[in-house]
Amino acid sequence: MEGLTGNHSDYRWQIIREIHWLANDQRSEELIHKIEDGLERVSDPTIRSRLYLALNALQNPVRHEGYVLIKGKGIFEENDPKLSDCYTKVAEPLKRPLSLNPVVDFRIHPQVPDMKLFVDMKRAGISNGIIVATDTDPSDIDKPEIRDVMSRRFSSSIQSRWMNFEQLAPHLRNSLHAINQVTDSDIAAWTHDYPDTLFGFGSVNLSKDKFYVEKKLDQISRLGLRGINLSPHAQFFNPSTNENVDLLFQYCRNNGSIVISHTGCGKGPFDLLELSRESNPMHWEPVIRKYPDVTLVLAHCGAYSSFIPGIWLCEALRLAQSHKNVYADFAAVEWILENETIIREIRKTITFDRILFGTDYPLPLASGISLTYLVSSIRANRYLNDKEKRKILGENARRLLRIE
Repeated sequence: MEGLTGNHSDYRWQIIREIHWLANDQRSEELIHKIEDGLERVSDPTIRSRLYLALNALQNPVRHEGYVLIKGKGIFEENDPKLSDCYTKVAEPLKRPLSLNPVVDFRIHPQVPDMKLFVDMKRAGISNGIIVATDTDPSDIDKPEIRDVMSRRFSSSIQSRWMNFEQLAPHLRNSLHAINQVTDSDIAAWTHDYPDTLFGFGSVNLSKDKFYVEKKLDQISRLGLRGINLSPHAQFFNPSTNENVDLLFQYCRNNGSIVISHTGCGKGPFDLLELSRESNPMHWEPVIRKYPDVTLVLAHCGAYSSFIPGIWLCEALRLAQSHKNVYADFAAVEWILENETIIREIRKTITFDRILFGTDYPLPLASGISLTYLVSSIRANRYLNDKEKRKILGENARRLLRIE
């Protein structure tokens, strides 16, 4: 309970993950009563959300018939002859056979039980996944310099005709407080448990002061995370003017780290164009020109938007055409690869040497879309040739991550 309600926020997901391993444990009922009692005494929304996650884990344990999950090893079918080796104490981790066409998911939010994640990956034929942290702060919206800018931008939107910024602000705070928010330490715990399958990317809020950013980068380095995940619109920074961007890119240059940046509009209230302008990929142009040896991945290929699908897709492709250190994934915008015109434009600009498969998992599940469907749709794509499909699904990512 202390880890869920105390000052150990960096380890809350780790504790919830442990709860999922209490299958049929006699302590489950006792923990349920303690958590229900804690909900009556706790008002902090972050802590309450974690308590609800813990309750859900206890009351709805995840089971998949035919599969066995071994911590530190991964997921196996019950009739897999290699499964018996996992129960013996061995110094070296179990080596999985190399697939002829391995699939790498470049954007996963690990917000489901381990069993669910790994069964979905197994069924889809995904051999590796990049899991990302999120560093957003609901209190940022109350900083005068941020509040003034957001209020002014909102006043120019159509939505401001029927609500004012004071009415919008609580919705902004709620969207910055992700119920399943995952920290750097959470990511490190997952990658530690499954080192042959998962690669971890931390996150740092660049709108904070220099001391905060330096401390976070030091933590990311100590945790051994391979890259950094950013959301300019939700972290309230403009890449072209932010004072901490140089600090971040110098770190990445020195450590060989990859930067992933959300591009396109955000979720919830941030789906308004006026509130997501920082996530226009062109804001990165002066930065990547200055750091040609640091890889930048444009998540969602600049196209994410409910109101204006494909909003900054052209900008993303133009940016990547001019800078060879820019890649793009199509997480949550897989529709772009079903458009023959866009396919031809990608071939002319970025080429399929720098397009990455990403799913934004578990987001697709909300629409009833499985990882298996997403992988299969690429393999069945009538506009892509076999070589392009292999590059998208795994070859490009394996080259970037130096997976042998």
